[in-house]
Amino acid sequence: MIGQTISHYKILEKLGEGGMGVVYKAQDTKLDRMVAIKLLPHHLTANEAERARLLQEAKAAATLNHPNICGIHALGEHEGQQFIDMEFVDGVTLRKKLEQQPIKIGDAITYAVQIADALQEAHSKGIVHRDIKADNVMINVRNQIKVMDFGLAKLKGTLKLTRSSSTVGTLAYMPPEQIHGGEVDARSDIFSFGVLIFEMMTGRLPFRGEHEPALMYSILNEEPESLQKFIPDAPMELLHVLGRALEKNPEDRYQSVHEMLIDLRRLKKDTSKVYRKGAEEMSPPAQVSHEPSASSPAEQRQARTTSVTINIPKFRTRAFLVPGIIVVALAIAFATYFFLFQESFENGERLPIAVADFVNQTNEPELDGLSGMFITSLEQSRRLAVLTRPRMFDILRQMGKENVTRIDEALGREICRRASISALVTASIRKFGKLYTIDLKVLDPEKNEYLYTDKEEGQGQESIPSMLDKLSERSRIGLKEKAAEVRATSQKVAEVTTTNLEAYQHYFQGEQLINKLKFEEAGQEFRKAVAIDTTFALAYYRLSYALAWEGRPGAQEAIDKAVRYIDKVPEKERYLVRGESAIIRQDVQQGLSIYKELLNLYPDEKEAIYLIGDYSFHQQDYPTAAAHLERALSMDPTFERAYQHLCWTYSATRQFDRKMEVARQYVAKVPNEESYELLAGAYLNQVKFDSALHVFSRALELFPNSWRMMRGIGLTHRFQNEFGKAEAEFNKLIQPSRSISDQRVGYDELVLLNIQRGKYRTALEMLNKIIDIDLKQNNKSSLGTTYALKALYLKELFGDTEAARAELQKALEYREAGDLSYHGWSYSAYLALGEFGKAREIWKNKLTVIFPKNNYSIDGYEKMSSRNYGSAITNFKALEPAIGDPELYALAQCYLATEQFDNAIEALQKLQSSYVIVLAGPADRGKFLTKSYYLLGSVYEKKGDKKRAIESYQTLLTLWKDADKDLPELIDAKARLAKLKH
Repeated sequence: MIGQTISHYKILEKLGEGGMGVVYKAQDTKLDRMVAIKLLPHHLTANEAERARLLQEAKAAATLNHPNICGIHALGEHEGQQFIDMEFVDGVTLRKKLEQQPIKIGDAITYAVQIADALQEAHSKGIVHRDIKADNVMINVRNQIKVMDFGLAKLKGTLKLTRSSSTVGTLAYMPPEQIHGGEVDARSDIFSFGVLIFEMMTGRLPFRGEHEPALMYSILNEEPESLQKFIPDAPMELLHVLGRALEKNPEDRYQSVHEMLIDLRRLKKDTSKVYRKGAEEMSPPAQVSHEPSASSPAEQRQARTTSVTINIPKFRTRAFLVPGIIVVALAIAFATYFFLFQESFENGERLPIAVADFVNQTNEPELDGLSGMFITSLEQSRRLAVLTRPRMFDILRQMGKENVTRIDEALGREICRRASISALVTASIRKFGKLYTIDLKVLDPEKNEYLYTDKEEGQGQESIPSMLDKLSERSRIGLKEKAAEVRATSQKVAEVTTTNLEAYQHYFQGEQLINKLKFEEAGQEFRKAVAIDTTFALAYYRLSYALAWEGRPGAQEAIDKAVRYIDKVPEKERYLVRGESAIIRQDVQQGLSIYKELLNLYPDEKEAIYLIGDYSFHQQDYPTAAAHLERALSMDPTFERAYQHLCWTYSATRQFDRKMEVARQYVAKVPNEESYELLAGAYLNQVKFDSALHVFSRALELFPNSWRMMRGIGLTHRFQNEFGKAEAEFNKLIQPSRSISDQRVGYDELVLLNIQRGKYRTALEMLNKIIDIDLKQNNKSSLGTTYALKALYLKELFGDTEAARAELQKALEYREAGDLSYHGWSYSAYLALGEFGKAREIWKNKLTVIFPKNNYSIDGYEKMSSRNYGSAITNFKALEPAIGDPELYALAQCYLATEQFDNAIEALQKLQSSYVIVLAGPADRGKFLTKSYYLLGSVYEKKGDKKRAIESYQTLLTLWKDADKDLPELIDAKARLAKLKH
């Protein structure tokens, strides 16, 4: 083709070749210009319908006129072959540039902004690219982006997935909905764009696969690789952008490229900042006061009550400059500043703003939380992007300032620099008799200029919420939000929180305690808040959350009150209230949908991100749980609830190495009892007993009175069948000098230890001691739980149905005070008694959030009771991967009954190799662990493996050397062993 002439285009050189045809550099001899000619494959224009479609798409693409889009000049035909006359771009493809090395973050973000601009232009005209990839993006000699082939990818139709490199390259960028053959829209381009950004920065693709099926599986089912793996210091905002762009569900992605562009521009601003130490000294700002002239007494009072000052930077000038020039310069600066703000608002961008803690000069501690109320008031603005208080502490922790409890102006400035915040609110409150005065300033922390100042006065504490409202509304107007919009979106802060500042301060403290996993103490603060203000909806919501976390009664009542007063909740938090209400009603899917709605409006709402991770874990949707919990931790590296659930998630999926990594991070960031216990638990998962003991012992040095560490040491010995050492550790906890709660833990563990040793009667004595403690303490919740547990053991260990029903009847007397443990053990007791309908009722009404698949467990036991072992096996297998010891034991029994010996052996070996620390209450492990050797011996005996049958029975007899002599399994094992040896 080189040297030939097509129509009036002289072909000069070949530029490239791809799925859409061959591209040549050519000279337009009519207009004497360089162009690019793309010869399209014959299959795209094989018939009239395809030709018409090509013409339609080319016309649409030709309407795009944007500096970052490669323009289309004309559509032509030469000897039956269609071609497109396009703008010639003197440069290289992004693919070629990436073959050399990954692109620096700053350059990649600059390119990303230009690509997003191009996409926004196309999407605004209804054109979706459908094939965003490195081959379709060029960089010209001026380092300017040009996106190619807009509107043409649609001509490909459904891609036939072959092993050609071009197709694999395209597949790597495909969003899940396109792979599924579903509807493709602008959000599909956003996914492909996210893949491209990741590739620009790392030189790798976020989804991996050596062949197409593997790559498709990765895109559809796996989370993208972590950018931090390749760029450890990647900006948090960049992680957020990629996280939203690469969501598998289009509903969870950015809903428009415009949203993404706003974040990219903010990110570009952050990465391009240059801080010049000692540059440009700033003089104190000049103040232009706009106080009303007051001639009447009423006007004079108003003048004293409200003072508004708009501040303009003062520039240092030479003495000989005339005042008129200074005035003009200041006027220009003033006009320019507000023009820029107005322009950003008209572009849909929101002004980022943070609020430092108020300086409380009143000596009234109930006023310490006013910054929280002011944030709530400002959050109603659609023009301000207000940094939440928890988010500010997240940033401080990332800066290594973990122990900060108060954010003063200096820390506020640091936060703003770190998070690219344009404005910082500082304020102080003073008191003169009954008169309260709030002085407020909004400053640009980078330029050290005041943007706005104001003052408000009021009589008595009851006036303070109203003072905050007025300051908030005037600040928003002072920052160029339209007055009509302010009036339309403003709710009185007292109407969406509380009129009582003491109640608010208790709420404020409760929030801090929740973040430290101190739910009982947090609940006490929220109870104090609602006792003072019985309509304080936010406090009711958090009280419900704190109670539900520990399974305590009262959560339903609290959330119902929050819903009743939901009009007194800010818009964003209403989603959290509604989500919690759905969860409490056991409708987890509705709750998750509500949290996702919230993230569509507030993508960085950490609490919603965490809650999706939390409840996805309990629903056994582990990939979703891990993705959201990891994201929450990227926002807050000290987020304890996220660490806890992420460790549980990796434990449930048997990703013990990953659990170890997370637990180590937890200990490094928050070295407390919880984190050390999870780290030791990770070692137990890997059967590294010595390492687990080392962690527990080290932690006990740090926390000498910790029942968790003492219990952990005892458990580690018990898992190694070192019963004497375990008993010695648990006995330390039941000493009279220990707290009642510690004694209960000790007796709980002694119950399980004695069951594992076959000393059932001693275990029952330990259980009765717990009941004695609870009766003396009148602990109704614990009494109900222990009676239910006793009923279960009487049935399963002694086969005494009548006694079990009697104990269960006692448990029912404490149903109203029952927590999650009570409902769990009542469920287990009914299951053991064969009352499957009652077990199902408890599961459906109380346990579906925590045990979503236990309907399979109920069905399995019910089928097993009627000897329908095949169906029972199917149901028990449906519980994997989070199948518990009781179900593993039952599954092995079913396999034995159906002579599936190898499967039975596999189930029992899995049971015997599982070492798990249960954080609250006794577990079933001790009950089934030793008995499993009896069942394993029976399986080997049936299989004809005499040697292994003998070994299994002998292990049982060794572990039960001190057991009660009348245990049926013990008697039978001795008889079988004797028979096998002769």
